[in-house]
Amino acid sequence: MHDLTRWALRPLMRVWTASAERQDRTLPRPNDAPQAHAPGIDSDRVLILGCGPAVGWGVLSHQLALPGALARELSVRTGRGADIDLVSSRTMTAANALSALAGTRLSRYDAVVVILGLNEALDLTSVHEWHDRLTALLAMLERETSRSTMIVVLGIPPIRSIEIFRRPLVFIADWSAADLNAVSARLAAEASRTTFVPFSPTATLTPDRHRTPQDYRGWAVLLANAMADSLDSVRLGINGAEAPGADAASRERSRQAAVDGLAILDTPPEARFDQLVALAQRLFGTESALISIIDHDRQWHKARVGTNETEVPRSQSFCAITIEGDGALIVEDASSDTRFSDNPLVNGDPSIRFYAGFPIESPSGERIGALCVFDPKPRVLAEVDQVLLRELALLVQRELRVPPVAH
Repeated sequence: MHDLTRWALRPLMRVWTASAERQDRTLPRPNDAPQAHAPGIDSDRVLILGCGPAVGWGVLSHQLALPGALARELSVRTGRGADIDLVSSRTMTAANALSALAGTRLSRYDAVVVILGLNEALDLTSVHEWHDRLTALLAMLERETSRSTMIVVLGIPPIRSIEIFRRPLVFIADWSAADLNAVSARLAAEASRTTFVPFSPTATLTPDRHRTPQDYRGWAVLLANAMADSLDSVRLGINGAEAPGADAASRERSRQAAVDGLAILDTPPEARFDQLVALAQRLFGTESALISIIDHDRQWHKARVGTNETEVPRSQSFCAITIEGDGALIVEDASSDTRFSDNPLVNGDPSIRFYAGFPIESPSGERIGALCVFDPKPRVLAEVDQVLLRELALLVQRELRVPPVAH
């Protein structure tokens, strides 16, 4: 479509789009936290960024929308867990996506899925504008993610496949989408870590919902098939090093800022956290369990079972070691582990031998503390259910999205 034609038709298409979009105000959409996960260990981390299919129209939970469906499909293919974060908006474009990502630590993701272009297609954005904006976004993603992060650009779906837009003039929007998809495919082909995935979903069959869990599962299958091999290759040796410039000092500053931003330090006990540590202690059959927060030079305990200590020095903290990695830290016998054998918590009260902890992340993705269980009796690794440990840590993370109870 010629740019002059786009310019002439744009006012008409904006009226047409506004009229169609009035129908989506009553459609269901997710109202839970913008994330999903599938059980397992050594989890793959994926960010979904975008509009349209990313938003989740038609269902009330992201577990039933694309994040949950993709987590499950990836886990089936890889045999690992999957953690999916979502940054989405009905009005997101390649231009405002950059600001939407402000404060997001992109270097922690194994893959980023970009789902953009629907709004530009409807607005008849020129191919030149789309080229420049998508180029800027992809360049930022390449720069800020790790060197092994896969970037997937999902094609703009045919506009006629969306019920509310299946009306006269839809062919104009479809022409526009096809033009923009050609640009996206070309840019992806020129980039070293970016893959373009064509997307042609079937037309909506349930206009009162817009989309169903079955639709999202089908789309997740498409993405998972394109992503699984790349994610596997990372586990086979192409490690996800931090992006250039992400030195230890700057990461610690960001981590401490996330701790401070939660305003959780030195707050009174809360039943929701107390119940989780009691559950962890009971499920693992240990004497003690903690929800810890690592703060400057101390480990502070938001919830605890089996110990009266509200904090310990960071220099003695097992949890401070736990947050250095993405997964579980399992210590079978601390007295024979060179990292901990001289630790006062091992040689004195509470005489820790066995320890199992999993990092707890802030909503911004910083590892701020850990859920842990520990005991004065050693255990072997095979006895530790790491999947269960991760699930409990994720429950804590979910609670962190709820503001502290006022007293």
